[in-house]
Amino acid sequence: MNHVELPEIPTVSPTVGRRWLAAEIRRLREAAGLKQGDVAKRLRCGTAKIAHMESMRNTISGPDLELMLSLFGVPAERVDWYLQLADFAKERGWWDGNRAVPGWFSLYIGLEWGAGEIREWEMGFPPGILQTRSYIEALIRSEDGPSEVVLQEQVAARLRRQEAFKRTEHPLTVHAIVDEAALRRRVGGPRIMREQYEYLAEVQATANVTVQVMPFGAGQHRGHLGSFQWLGFPRAGDPGVVYVENQRGGLYLEEVEEIATFNGVFEALAEQALSPPDSTKFLTDLAKETV
Repeated sequence: MNHVELPEIPTVSPTVGRRWLAAEIRRLREAAGLKQGDVAKRLRCGTAKIAHMESMRNTISGPDLELMLSLFGVPAERVDWYLQLADFAKERGWWDGNRAVPGWFSLYIGLEWGAGEIREWEMGFPPGILQTRSYIEALIRSEDGPSEVVLQEQVAARLRRQEAFKRTEHPLTVHAIVDEAALRRRVGGPRIMREQYEYLAEVQATANVTVQVMPFGAGQHRGHLGSFQWLGFPRAGDPGVVYVENQRGGLYLEEVEEIATFNGVFEALAEQALSPPDSTKFLTDLAKETV
């Protein structure tokens, strides 16, 4: 069997650990020349269970994992890495079971928390991970009208996401391109909008955060079909995940061709948008004009 170099077990997100383990199970099965049905027979279970293991829908128990690793011909000295990864993948992140995080969005938060890089194109609002407290409060009040307790829990959860690019170890790199329409759409009053513009300009100075503005004057562009995020992970050969959202929830795209298409769109948008320095000036001027 051909071996690949095993990366360090992630330390910040069990969700990413589950993703890695699921990907490894599929890779090892295919390298062993086995079908999901072959593995199911050995585990005395239905083929659907194996499919769910490989798609993160099911957690993988220790006994099942050890049996599969033996079936796939994994050497004894490499088994411990997989068992440690499985233990880590069972841990719970701060987002798991958090009532301020909708169930359908929990997976995204877990992936975002453990990603190494995010590329984000936004047409509706500034990226959630780059919003100010006052902006988030005004946005949530206008959308849901929750109680004050629930509102503050939701605000705290969204603000906590910012720790991902502020932490000293394994900080997240963020590259956001924001359409001018998203910036000019009023949320709350002038003070709230000024704070949001000033924050985007300020965070631009952070080494691992890049903000670009797509001005109206740029004309038509390749991002007209909607917002999206690409999340990249610190694992060799991992193409990452593209996330798109609609009224019914989120969709995760993982096919290599799909990811390449979205990354191509992002690169074209980055080329057409204002440069980071020009974007900072745009945001600063916008803050001064907002009264």
